[in-house]
Parts: sequence; C-alpha cells; structure tokens
Amino acid sequence: MSTKQIHIEAPYKEEISSSFTSLKQGRRPGEWTQIQKVAFRVAFLYILFLCIPTYPRFYTHLFGLEFSKITYHDFQSVVAFWPPQIILIESEEGVFGLLNYINLILVFIGAVIGGGIWTILDKKSTQYRSLYYWIRVLARYRLAFGMVGWGLKKAFPMQMVYPTEGMLNTPFIDFAEKKLYWSHVGISFEYTVFLGFAEILPGLLLLHRKTSVLGAALAAVVTFNICIANHAYDAGVAVPAAYFAILGIFIAWYDLPNIWNLLVKEKDVLKPDRYNPVFTQKWQKTLVNTLKWTSIFLFVPVAAAMWAYGFFNGNNYNIPSTAGLAETKGLYQVTEFRLNNEVVPYSPTDSLRWQDAIFEDWSSLSYKTNRAAIADRMIGYSPLRVKNDKQNTTLNQVNTQDSDNLAKAKKNRDLGVTRWEVGGMAGERRYFFYKADTVNQVLYLQNKNKNHADETQVLHYSRPSTSRIILRGLNEFNDSIYVVLDKQAKKYPLVEGRQTHLQEFKEAGF
Repeated sequence: MSTKQIHIEAPYKEEISSSFTSLKQGRRPGEWTQIQKVAFRVAFLYILFLCIPTYPRFYTHLFGLEFSKITYHDFQSVVAFWPPQIILIESEEGVFGLLNYINLILVFIGAVIGGGIWTILDKKSTQYRSLYYWIRVLARYRLAFGMVGWGLKKAFPMQMVYPTEGMLNTPFIDFAEKKLYWSHVGISFEYTVFLGFAEILPGLLLLHRKTSVLGAALAAVVTFNICIANHAYDAGVAVPAAYFAILGIFIAWYDLPNIWNLLVKEKDVLKPDRYNPVFTQKWQKTLVNTLKWTSIFLFVPVAAAMWAYGFFNGNNYNIPSTAGLAETKGLYQVTEFRLNNEVVPYSPTDSLRWQDAIFEDWSSLSYKTNRAAIADRMIGYSPLRVKNDKQNTTLNQVNTQDSDNLAKAKKNRDLGVTRWEVGGMAGERRYFFYKADTVNQVLYLQNKNKNHADETQVLHYSRPSTSRIILRGLNEFNDSIYVVLDKQAKKYPLVEGRQTHLQEFKEAGF
C-alpha cells in the first residue's frame, strides 16, 4: 500500500500550526486570548472618546450654523475639532511642555478603568471582530476628514502665507518661534502647496477601505513630523498632531504583523482575514451608502470648493482684502517729523516720533516707535480658544474666525485679519488699518491690535512724487503731526535666497 506525501506551503503551515496552538490552549480557532480582549476593550474606549467631540463649544457652533452664511472656517471647525478637553491649563503661551498631553493621558486612564469594568461584566464574549471593524471605520473617517481639512489650508495657501513688508523689516529676535517658522515656509508657494497635498493624500486614501492602511501609515508619519516641528518651534498644535498620529497607528495596527513579515522578515503572507459586515436588508445598505457618500461629498469637494473660493476671492483669513493706496507698498524712511509744529529729530528712545513707516498692498500702515504694545502671541492650540474665555483677551488676542464674524455682521472683515500682521511679533511696530478717502486725500486709521482698538488717527496725505508721501493731521493722542516719508529700495536675503534657489532649479529642468 503506497502513501502519498502531502506538501503544505509555508503560510498555510503557520495557519494550521496556529489553529492547533489554539486548541491546545483550550480556545477555539478564531477565539481571542484574554490579553487580546482586555487590550481591545481599552483601545476601543480610548479611540471612541478621541473620535467624538467632548467640549460643548463644538456643538453650540455646529447647531448654530447659518447655512446661508457658511464659510470654509465653519467646515474646518467641524472636521478638525480639538482633542478632548478635561483639564484646561491657561498660560501666557498656551503651551506647557509635557502637560500638553494631560488630556490624552487622562482619557487613556479612563479607558483603562472602563476596560476593566467591561472585562468584569463580560465573561462570555470570545472575540470582538464586529466592534473592531466599526471602531476602525469611525477612526478612519475622523482622521480622513481631519487630514483633508488641515491640508486644504496649505493647498490653498492661507495658513502659511508670504511674509508681509512689516515682517520682513522686523528683527528675528522679535519673532515668536512659530511666526519665524511659518514665514520661512510661506516664502515658497510651491512648498506650501506640497505640504498641503502631503496631508490631503493620506486623507483621501483613508476614505477607501482597500487603501486605508496606506493612508493611515502616511497620516501617522506626516502628523508625527508635524508634532515634532511644533515642539521645536513652539507652534502650538503638537497635541492635535500627536492625536492624529495615534489614530493613524491604531488603524494600521491590524495589518502591522503582516507588513512586518512581508517587508522585514521577507516571508509570504496570506491575504488578511478581514471582517466585513453583511447587510441583509435593503434599507441597511441604502443607509450606509447614503451616510458614506453624503459625508464624503460634503467634507471633500464642497469644503475644497469653499477654500478655493476664499483663496481666489479675497477671503484669506490671514491677508486683508481691502486694497491699499496704489503703488505705495514698501519701506519708508521718516525724513522729517513734526509734533505740534515742532521738529522732532530722530531718536530711538522717543515714544511718539516715528522711526520708519511701511505700507502694504492692502490698507495697512505700520510704523516703528519706542512704545510697547500688548502682543498677540499667535497661539495655535490655545486653551482659551476651546474654553472661549471672552473676559481674558490678553493671552490669546485674536481668533482666526474674527474676520468671518465681522463679515457675517456686514462689517469690514479686515479689522479681524490681524494675526499674520500683528501676531507672533514683539518689538515696537504699531499696525493701523486705514480707510482711504481718495477724493479728499484723507486716511482714517484704526489700530489693528484689539487691546489698542481705541487708538484712531485722521491723516491727510499728499504724494509730491512716486517715492514720497507726506502725512499731516491728528495722531492717536490728538497731537498734530507732520510726517515726510521717502521710499527706500531694499532687498531681503530671505526672499532673494529662496527665489535664487527656485530659479536655479527651474534652469536645471526640475
């Protein structure tokens, strides 16, 4: 009697071996170990609380939306909401070292306690494949929409925009680390757009189940890099970035063993045994598809269209939209300054005499004088933003939604567009919005700093030549001033260096 030898390929040997191991340990094939079940319970609760907005302001904003006045800011606040807020530590900068992560730690402790209670109450379940599937779905869409929302800010460059003339004439020592970093990135339009698509692409991959693992891995890498950069430059969004990285790692975790075996150990792997829910009723399929495609349509193409509309139609939340006096942009030397009809010579210690002046493309006039102002620290992840403490305006002076709120109230939005000009810089430059009466040649000025909003000026202007502007009138202290400004030709190493490198790349055929 002959016997036939049966050859079993390596991957199937491992599967059969795993099944025999389960039987030896008293478990049926597919049954989870006790450690796996406890770990899942903790992870399920942790990810669930991370994916659900837990602070009241989110819901008051969501249910208070006026769809006739909705903007890209409204979409952003819905898809890129903040991590859980249990303890709020107020500080000058809103950034407080490792205690940044106190809320993520507290939620994890709560998940451990909840997982322990769940373990005590549930003695019968042998695995949680269905729950594991749905929590990954929740995490996928939460991370996908968040990544797309973050990326659109850069794909249509509004977050990190080109430095203003005022910024280019501010000493580096007066920049907050975040402002210095953002201005260097903003110099390069192409690089800023690239960063945007580096965030959007993982988000789009996460929306499709078959590419979700790749999207999750890319999202984790990108957001972890953002987290490190935010710690290095004190930029303020390290916690949301770390929070997104955690979600990305969780989504990819299911496939990590197979990825490790394939790429590191160079072994053949079986197609993953994925759980997929079976919908037997037509209404179930209709409901799932409706929710899926409605949410994708609302939060991807519609949000992108609104960001594009804002960018191309003068609604950039970091750049004012009111045009300034034609052909005035630049740095001006104060050739002559009179106060109450008396000539005041240049002095770096004088608190009233202007040392220089700057006109922007838009209706902003700034000048340097030896008089300090309450500075906006340009906080990114501020406790005050979430807490909405309206009584305390000195710690977080400006909100990026201020321009939208003014526009919705049919007021000039430019008074709320100050963070890029004023925020993140110390020093002695004072920024004024001006309304120009070009017929009578009068400028009506108002200080753009919220803490000095009561400072107004009325100045008549004349332009004897294209390079000279003469201002005369009443300053913010009702003193009579007469100022002669002469335009200076100045080149900026930061701009020249970036443009030179870009030209070299183009000439090289890149």
